[in-house]
Amino acid sequence: MQNNDKNRRNTRIAVYLIGMHDNKILLGKRINVAHMNEHWSLPAGHVFEGESATAGLIREIYEECGIHLNRNELTLIGALHQFSDPYDYANYIFKADLSAHTVINKEPAKCEQLRFFDLDNLPHPIASYIQNIIDKSIHATIPWIEEINFKA
Repeated sequence: MQNNDKNRRNTRIAVYLIGMHDNKILLGKRINVAHMNEHWSLPAGHVFEGESATAGLIREIYEECGIHLNRNELTLIGALHQFSDPYDYANYIFKADLSAHTVINKEPAKCEQLRFFDLDNLPHPIASYIQNIIDKSIHATIPWIEEINFKA
């Protein structure tokens, strides 16, 4: 199936952080938001037009968690390309050791709390795609890619 439409305005780029400290993962409980309200999720956000995925993640993590990460602390661990309505998403998943950083909830109106959780005792609810990202990323030694919901 060939799509000759060159319009790419329906593609969004999102970035996620697998932030670890002492074998625990950083999660935030989303509140007052349209998507995944009252669910636990990874720190994440959208990349602006003209912004690289890495720069977008660094910006988002500072805006949400008060952490100043640099590129050398980040490892691209996975990619999830998802066909959905109304947007296709290209999701980049990065991993970082947060042991040397202090986490501050800088968006309390959208995040009830930020906490590190033992990998064997994650909170509920977590959206299935976030759980999938965690499961694929946590022990990955090479980057992974998954493509879902595409017709071809």
